[in-house]
Amino acid sequence: MPGISGMGCFAKKALLIGIEYASSLREHDQTLPGAHKDPFLLRDVLIERYGYRNEDIVILIDDESGRYVRPTRDNIIAAMNDLVLDPRPGDHFVFSFSGHGAQTPNDDGAEDDGYDETLVTADTSYDPTSETYSRYIKDDLVRQLLVDALPPGARLVMIFDCCHSGTASDLPVVFADNLTSPCSPIATSPRLYGSRGFALMQYNPEDWNAPWAWVNTRMGRMRGNSLPLQSPLPDVTSWSACMDSQVTYGGRRGGMFIKAFTDAIRNDPHQTHAELLQSIRRELAKRMGKRTLDQMKKGIDQPLTSPRAQLTSLKNISLFHTRFDM
Repeated sequence: MPGISGMGCFAKKALLIGIEYASSLREHDQTLPGAHKDPFLLRDVLIERYGYRNEDIVILIDDESGRYVRPTRDNIIAAMNDLVLDPRPGDHFVFSFSGHGAQTPNDDGAEDDGYDETLVTADTSYDPTSETYSRYIKDDLVRQLLVDALPPGARLVMIFDCCHSGTASDLPVVFADNLTSPCSPIATSPRLYGSRGFALMQYNPEDWNAPWAWVNTRMGRMRGNSLPLQSPLPDVTSWSACMDSQVTYGGRRGGMFIKAFTDAIRNDPHQTHAELLQSIRRELAKRMGKRTLDQMKKGIDQPLTSPRAQLTSLKNISLFHTRFDM
């Protein structure tokens, strides 16, 4: 796929995806207006803060202009392969996905909760009877194509602004979350409330009105410790909008998580992984609190809870206290 090239001695390359599903899921009221804004918001941060070149950043969106490659399943897989083609130690890679996230039953016994996390592609269809999507990319494949392709010394940062995305890259969590934490209760699925619940999630007085929450809520898996920091592995981290069991939110301005993520970096680009994660979680809790108050003023009784942003990594918790970089 054109647009990705090396930079100096080491490559700095990014693949950024935003899917609105206007042509594939409109009839089921599952479009995500604003998802196209996320790749460009992240692109600007990569260029301004981390020295990426515009020509080394590939953007896939499902717009009607024909200027961008459409993020179908085949095109996304091809672009993922191209992103990490001939990787070398010292290369930096960024992958982001904004769209629908879902879960599908795991068939090999590898998932503690019995489900694989999936990224729903632009060429999907939806079956309301079984509440399933026809086209998606499993977490196993994300890891196989991106993580397993890298040599020791390479760096990959993945960013997922979608529901059920805690382990969307099939990496271990850096630490186990307390599910009873005051700022991170499990979000209620709109499926539990039927069409009424789904419609309620669209409301927001600041135009955060797109329903970035779908499929049912399940308890997320609790991963064990990952490999030691000194292991000969690439430096891979994955940032997710919520736990596997949760849903997340967005609107016409884009995803709430991407906005919190980029705002936290712009406010302080020198944070450690731990500090950045906490900054993102505080920002999400603040936004969700305001959103809940606005709904209460309108007499809407649907409970909204703050998605619990997640950080997963190939390496152990020692990485948590190192400075974040892309």
